[in-house]
Amino acid sequence: MNRYVLPPKTLPPLPRDDTPIEDVRFVVIDTETLGTRPMSRMVEVATVEVKGGRIGAQYDQLVFPKCAIPPDATEVHGINDAMVREQPTAERVLPDLFAKWENAVMVAHSAAYDESILSTEAARSNMWIPPLPILDTLQLSRQVLEPQHSNSLEELCRVLNIPQMRAHRALSDVLSTAELFLLLVERLRRAGTGRFGDLCRVSNLSRMGTSARPLQGLPPHLILLRPALLSHSDVEIHYRKDG
Repeated sequence: MNRYVLPPKTLPPLPRDDTPIEDVRFVVIDTETLGTRPMSRMVEVATVEVKGGRIGAQYDQLVFPKCAIPPDATEVHGINDAMVREQPTAERVLPDLFAKWENAVMVAHSAAYDESILSTEAARSNMWIPPLPILDTLQLSRQVLEPQHSNSLEELCRVLNIPQMRAHRALSDVLSTAELFLLLVERLRRAGTGRFGDLCRVSNLSRMGTSARPLQGLPPHLILLRPALLSHSDVEIHYRKDG
């Protein structure tokens, strides 16, 4: 049985506040989607591990969204229908991803967006995303750096001379986010605030899985609504006098 079909019994523990940041295992994530809405479907996901001040294992996977990719989304990330047609769906990709993330602290730029995408994809697949801690490099950059014209990933990479292979593709963006994270952590360390507790206080620590959950325990007369709710389809309800 898929271990993620049941809700987690406990929250994964956080590293101790006095743990040196370089001793913590981080996994940086990025997604590409059909659009900018928080409930949009995913077409690519990438991760890189960070520990000891170094970037480690990389992962990149295209995802079949079960629908056509809008042309305006393709213009942004370059991913089209032909590229994802033979790729696995989210329900096949997510369990392996969740297993790789075990005991990690997650990191993302504009973390609330990627968290919402992953949580919603998990909920659509009747899975519970592990409630791992997640840090936001957008918030961290606002606390650590001088005020910027923009704290978008592209602008920060430009200002800080962080290379970007191809903006708005998941692997390129996740590598840039990892480099940004390491730079910000180094500035914290130089300021004498290089412990995990220091990092949490300036980077808006939250938990994965807070923005969407699987539909469970529906009353019998609502079971037929489940597919429509999951797909955000229009529903017509007809009332009859005889009930």
